[in-house]
Amino acid sequence: MRTVVCAAGAAVLCAAITLAQSLPPGKAAPKPASGTQWFPPAQMTTVGVYYYPEAWPESQWARDIANIKKFGFEFIHMGEFAWYFMEPDEGRYQFEWLERVVKLASAQGLKVVLCTPSATPPIWLVRKHPEVLMVDAKGRRMNHGSREHADWSSPVYRQYVERINTELAKRFGNNPAVWGWQIDNELSHYGAGYSYSPAALTKFRSWLREKHGTVERLNRDWGNAFWSQMYQNFDQIELPNPSELPQQVNPHALLDFQRWFADEAADYLRFQAATLRRHTKDQWITTNYMSMFNAVDPTRAAADLDIHTWTHYPVHGNLGETGFRMGDPNEQAFMWNQMRSLNGYSGIMELQPGQVNWGDINPWPQPGAIRLWIWRAFAAGAQLVCTYRYRQPISGGELYHKGIVEPDGVTLSPGGEEYSKAAHEIAELRAKRNAAAKLPNELAARRTAFFISYDSRWDIDNHKQTTRWDTTGHWFRYVRALQSMQAPVDVITVRHNLQGYPFFLVPAAQLADPELLASAREYVEAGGNLILTARTGHKDMRGHLWEGPWAQPILDLIGATIPQYDLLPGNITGGVRIGASGPEYKWGSWAERLEPKQGTTVLARYTDQLFAGKAAAITRKLGSGTVTYIGVDTLDGEFERTLLRQIYAGTKPANLAPGFSVEWRDGFYVATNYTSKPQPIPAGANAKLLLGTREVPTAGVTVWTE
Repeated sequence: MRTVVCAAGAAVLCAAITLAQSLPPGKAAPKPASGTQWFPPAQMTTVGVYYYPEAWPESQWARDIANIKKFGFEFIHMGEFAWYFMEPDEGRYQFEWLERVVKLASAQGLKVVLCTPSATPPIWLVRKHPEVLMVDAKGRRMNHGSREHADWSSPVYRQYVERINTELAKRFGNNPAVWGWQIDNELSHYGAGYSYSPAALTKFRSWLREKHGTVERLNRDWGNAFWSQMYQNFDQIELPNPSELPQQVNPHALLDFQRWFADEAADYLRFQAATLRRHTKDQWITTNYMSMFNAVDPTRAAADLDIHTWTHYPVHGNLGETGFRMGDPNEQAFMWNQMRSLNGYSGIMELQPGQVNWGDINPWPQPGAIRLWIWRAFAAGAQLVCTYRYRQPISGGELYHKGIVEPDGVTLSPGGEEYSKAAHEIAELRAKRNAAAKLPNELAARRTAFFISYDSRWDIDNHKQTTRWDTTGHWFRYVRALQSMQAPVDVITVRHNLQGYPFFLVPAAQLADPELLASAREYVEAGGNLILTARTGHKDMRGHLWEGPWAQPILDLIGATIPQYDLLPGNITGGVRIGASGPEYKWGSWAERLEPKQGTTVLARYTDQLFAGKAAAITRKLGSGTVTYIGVDTLDGEFERTLLRQIYAGTKPANLAPGFSVEWRDGFYVATNYTSKPQPIPAGANAKLLLGTREVPTAGVTVWTE
């Protein structure tokens, strides 16, 4: 258990919120350390940059590092792809070149983040031990020539990773210039997906034995009576691989496989963190998760990392009118609110510096957007922001990927100019920080715990029932609504003490966790306001439907039954309306018919299709609090935004344009504008503007104090 720093930034300590970390059975997390020695509150946000000395002549290192300092950066990040240069032959370690770069950085007053190089095993290793290579769903063994091609589950690979990490940590673990460590890189297997190697199968079978105990229990939990899928022992079980099955994969086997894979990724991080900690002193450890994670669940390794960082490239394709140049503000809000909530310390380790090279379409970001993203990170309470990369490469697979400087190595790119400007602005703002600042009461009244379940996400996405359903899109409808109301949010994925949250929002929790539901009921009876949404409570934690009414565990809680749900094909839409009049909102992916019991109030009804006149959203009082259930997923989220404003009406919520964000951090209000039109800041007449103007232009930033 630990106290977490959350809500509107790392400066706000949420009294009475505790976090129970999720760990695989039999695994113990190291004792967590306070992060203030690494991330002093007065420093707020520190800005840094990736640098690859192994790719450039040594004669240019001193020049580059001096310019990094001049441009306003405060740390450099090195080493995650340099295994060959650290160990060109087995057991022959070469760290002298890295020591020289660390010394150059230290002479400039730059801190250093070093990385374990496990994302890029050297050629000698994979040729000597081809069994360390991952295997894709079609049975193809990966090969040297890219990255992330090794198998985390291979005991041989882990031995080599432990050796290089041990040597690295011995050499740099007590170097005062080294600030912290990053484990691996964007933990994933990219386009290859899961690994189906013999090593993965061995680990999966062991995990199943530990979880289920007996094959009889596994047969029951997987529903193996269906299609005569029964097993006689654990050694008969194979990895649930859709490429090997003529019909659909068993959904319960697949869900267990996804849980195992997330546990295995967490164990891989835990193993590397433990290796580093044996030989380091006063240095923090992180990994850079990919945005929205997909198969990797960061909560499983939350206790093993000192700060939680992620990768984000907002502009890499066709994302709508403003999104293709500025990115999705809902995704950014969600990710910041989740990463910060894991233990109070968060950062972004890779943030786009300009055009990238790997998207379907690679447009230029909107002028000002890069600076906007940095300030959005600051507003969310980030302790660090790092960009990938300093120099645009002149060869290799990313030579069209922009950097802070152009290919000549000295000229600031347009994105580099924005980074330099933002870094200097943040440094100047530190002198104006109010260490005694507290979250304003009007914001505290709207504080919201936003619960998500990775198990439910996997289970829904394995069996969507309609191609129109989008689980993260459903989450983002509510994120968008909360942002527009200026409601501080913590995205939580494990059980919290909910004291201090006036609102608790649980979207699409399809797998009903009895402990969560019991906590939610206690929360409501004590005066909290619970909001549940469509696709909640349909199954137990195994993924089985209830042998009883639909969504049986939540019916008494919401004061209604759910006799039916409906889905619409193609571009056909249905209508739903709040109250007796007002606009009609359109839905297409999911709608539930709600039959309220006595004492339950209808908030919205369907206007057509099979459920015309039936309830779509309801609310009831329970003890000293309220429970609201929203049974429909609309097309554009305006229904959800309007309904949430009604639920939060007593807190006098803001009414910001979707895409216009106003956050509070360390006494500062920070407005960032992702919309296509200028937006006025919600500031009083006596507000003191520190940066920007009262009307925030597109891709603009304004900072003020009240």
